[in-house]
Amino acid sequence: MYTNRWEPSTALDFFDSLDVFRDEMERWVEGVRSPEVRGIFDRTLTPAVDVIETRDAFVVNVDVPGVSKKDLNVTLTGTVLSIQGEKKEEEKDDKGRKFFRKETWAGGFRRTLDLPETADPEKVSADLKDGVLTVTVQKREEVKPRLIAVNVN
Repeated sequence: MYTNRWEPSTALDFFDSLDVFRDEMERWVEGVRSPEVRGIFDRTLTPAVDVIETRDAFVVNVDVPGVSKKDLNVTLTGTVLSIQGEKKEEEKDDKGRKFFRKETWAGGFRRTLDLPETADPEKVSADLKDGVLTVTVQKREEVKPRLIAVNVN
């Protein structure tokens, strides 16, 4: 049984109040939290992904600003798409700088997505443009919609 011990109230500044609130929220969601999220105010350490189904293909867009082509690895095994990469920390020669606020991330990441069985592992392309990796996996020919001509008698 969980019990709280009463303690006389003390004045908390705004940031102390946020810390108390964050600790309570983390305790409440302990069992349901995604492994990629470390706290209620933390960002995920993996890039955002959109998976779009078109008539002919599955298109996966991955936000990877600051990640170079040589630091990306895309594999497709069966219908399992794996995207690995590393965003390098920007190196500056200014040793005396301190961050006032830092919302960007750096480090290695891996995203694994299970595509539908209709994906064709033989027809895959990947393009990196303006910080967005686009992986296109064509659908198998037998599942693509076909136009059937109607004869009039």
